[in-house]
Amino acid sequence: MPSSLPKNWKSTDEVNVSGKMIDQVIGQDNSVDLIRKAAVQKRNVLLIGLPGTGKSMLAQAMAEILPISALHDIMVYPNPVDVNNPKVKVVKAGEGKKILQEEKLSAQKEEDNTRLLGFLLPLAWFLISFIIWYLNWIPDVVYAATIILGGFLLIGFALGTQMRSRETARTPKLLVGNAGKKIAPFIDATGARAGALLGDVRHDPLQSGGLGTPAHLRVEPGMIHKASGGILFVDEIATLSSKAQQELLTAMQDKKYSISGQSELSSGAMTHTEPIPCNFVLVAAGNYEDLKKVHPALRSRIRGYGYELYMNLDMPDIPENREKLAQFVAQEIKKDGKIPAFSREAVEAIIQEAKRRSDRKNKLTLKLRDLGGLVRAAGDIAREKSHKLVQADDIYQAKF
Repeated sequence: MPSSLPKNWKSTDEVNVSGKMIDQVIGQDNSVDLIRKAAVQKRNVLLIGLPGTGKSMLAQAMAEILPISALHDIMVYPNPVDVNNPKVKVVKAGEGKKILQEEKLSAQKEEDNTRLLGFLLPLAWFLISFIIWYLNWIPDVVYAATIILGGFLLIGFALGTQMRSRETARTPKLLVGNAGKKIAPFIDATGARAGALLGDVRHDPLQSGGLGTPAHLRVEPGMIHKASGGILFVDEIATLSSKAQQELLTAMQDKKYSISGQSELSSGAMTHTEPIPCNFVLVAAGNYEDLKKVHPALRSRIRGYGYELYMNLDMPDIPENREKLAQFVAQEIKKDGKIPAFSREAVEAIIQEAKRRSDRKNKLTLKLRDLGGLVRAAGDIAREKSHKLVQADDIYQAKF
């Protein structure tokens, strides 16, 4: 990659920052090359390395360059045969909102017609009863009984209409929408519980009497479904339970996964949807100790159909890599958006700190998250001092 620094540069304002995240990854050239290949072939990836070495950045970069397949919207409909087995429909991206709007308008029109009928029928009943009574065709006692009966019918009709409208609710739910997306979805599932990762069905305390929420409207998509057609990123993969890792493996293999209630004590446990697409690329990450806790079948699946990448901890202290660290500082300033540019002397101080933190001769650390913290701390100090540029003294002060 050509240098992003002009000759005799004086501040990071002169450093060109690429708009592509893949070009912003520092010191991981081999991993970048393999990520490019994995993106083209849509391979799963396991990133192994210490925190702060750029694993999450690589995952996001992969989403940016992943070839965009035809994205879809996913709708869930009530099942008239079995209310606890909602039906699933896949439509073109953007069509889901249109369908949902049309169905809501249709349902509203039907509800309005039902309410109008519920008003006109009792009105006609009372009017006809009054005319017959006024013409002396029926005695007062019969007329009074007719009015009372009409009142009971009105109440019964109103309650029946409300219950029936809930029981026969047919408006679908837009489960996953991809309207207007120009790049592949990127879903960070780090630390997600089973319900958030795999999907869930909300509990309904009102399950009887027609007052409850229909099962299909209580279905919540999982991150595996939202990531369909894109990247599902799971950092600290070993923190997932063994069961969750097994379910994740099943979703990867089948490329579809049904949603049911995750809690056995919830009414949602009775609901089980039709299989829902989840054709995602998994990018998992962890440190070296995590490998012992990754489910063997899941790791085997990744290695057999993808790549296992080890992140570099440092890079040689050569002019080219020093320029990369200057580029890193410029990137951090741009991301933060609240600190001034760094003078060349301040960047040199950051480079010396990177050399010190590597703990190896003629090496520069790639634990860039910690180094980024130093950049922001020094920037805050310079801003407090009203410096136009961050100076080397600001770096030293930020360290202590």
